[in-house]
Amino acid sequence: MVHNPTVSTVQTTEFSKLSAQSAPFVYFDRVVTAGVHHGTIQLELGASTLVPTPDSKVASVHVITAHLRCNPSAAAELRKAIDNVLLLLAPTKGESS
Repeated sequence: MVHNPTVSTVQTTEFSKLSAQSAPFVYFDRVVTAGVHHGTIQLELGASTLVPTPDSKVASVHVITAHLRCNPSAAAELRKAIDNVLLLLAPTKGESS
């Protein structure tokens, strides 16, 4: 159980204000495949979407939503950030899941 996760000291970096406006939001349901190429981590992110069919029904289609590439250091930072965020979803003391 997580009582109250603490946030470690964060080193701040200044980002261009314009970059925030053009950065995409990436949604994914799962990691479709993963690998390493010449030391670069490669993750293909996928999601399901619904599309209408000619017979007025709906079909579920799987699509690649992003090709994520990073070095091992950045992958470790991403894993740490995801692990820390997942702790926020854990039930707190006295709370049921």
